[in-house]
Amino acid sequence: MKRGFRIVTAILLTVLVGGCRSYYIEPPSHAGIHHFRMLPVGEVRQAVLIRGTDPQNPLLVFVHGGPGFPLFPFEPYGETMRRLEDRFTVVYWEQRGTGKSFSRGIPPASMTIDQFVEDARMVVEYALGFVEKEQAFLWGHSWGSGIGALLAARHPGLLHAYIGTGQSVNPYLNERLGYEFVERRARETENRRALRQLQWIDTIPDNYSLEDALTIRRWVYRFGGIVRQSTHERPYIDLQEVRDMLTAPEYSLADRLNLILSPHYSARKLWDEMKELNLVRDAPRIQVPVYFLLGRHDVIVSSALAAEYFSKLEAPLGKRLVWFEQSAHRPHQEEREKFLEVMEAIRERHLGGAAVVPIPD
Repeated sequence: MKRGFRIVTAILLTVLVGGCRSYYIEPPSHAGIHHFRMLPVGEVRQAVLIRGTDPQNPLLVFVHGGPGFPLFPFEPYGETMRRLEDRFTVVYWEQRGTGKSFSRGIPPASMTIDQFVEDARMVVEYALGFVEKEQAFLWGHSWGSGIGALLAARHPGLLHAYIGTGQSVNPYLNERLGYEFVERRARETENRRALRQLQWIDTIPDNYSLEDALTIRRWVYRFGGIVRQSTHERPYIDLQEVRDMLTAPEYSLADRLNLILSPHYSARKLWDEMKELNLVRDAPRIQVPVYFLLGRHDVIVSSALAAEYFSKLEAPLGKRLVWFEQSAHRPHQEEREKFLEVMEAIRERHLGGAAVVPIPD
């Protein structure tokens, strides 16, 4: 109880102290392009940041995970993205219902997968117009990879290629596999607390709730199915991540309060539809080059399911699966150098003229 009180107190102080500042997105020293806008997308104002070092670089649109997990406190400040910005002009888009793109006025009926795909299309078209280019690379991660694959299937003319990490395919089947993973690891380690919590979870689709999924995620994290190389046990979301979210300079006081009061807004609105999504059925053919960059140990978004989808996917312009053997859900962080090497090879393969650049295995 005391620990919980200290955490709540720390969060409230962080919000209030951080909220005394007017938010301002300061360009990093390396940025030659730095463009931020609250863009009207599907009648909802959504945050878009376009950043890079060279206007001649190709455009890379990043579709973040979640749904509803904030983007700005993390990716734009990470080393991977900073280094990508040397070779791509990167588009950071915070999706409707998330962070700066949250609003009490969002029409509940607009919180659908189809609308998210349309939002992504409009963001890609806006960014292409801003940099005066005809096509972009699209990178979807986790939840964002489902949106990304659907966009690539529906609007191939906008894209050079589609890149998926933590590639989502069938969220409900993935949940079942996550449950089985946690149960197996809990028995192997004789973790009675995990086994007790599993007893209360009903995996029948109609009964499987978001709260059940959050319980499974916490245990998947602790058993190494999200971050493979972590050698210590900590909560799925720890206090430092909460501080990062609540002190991000992009967020106003209202944004911070919304993160506290409505952390699962998007997931709750999309939950039933997410359980019905199946890319094997919904995106069986993608008419742009496709790259899956998968962590071998990813359980939270099953890399086994992604590999199965990849084998069935029709991709007339080519497809390539690259395994990251020391990674789970975030190969772009856990094996950064290899990830950046692969991204550079993809870039040169499509923009480097006649030369064929080998993509690392």
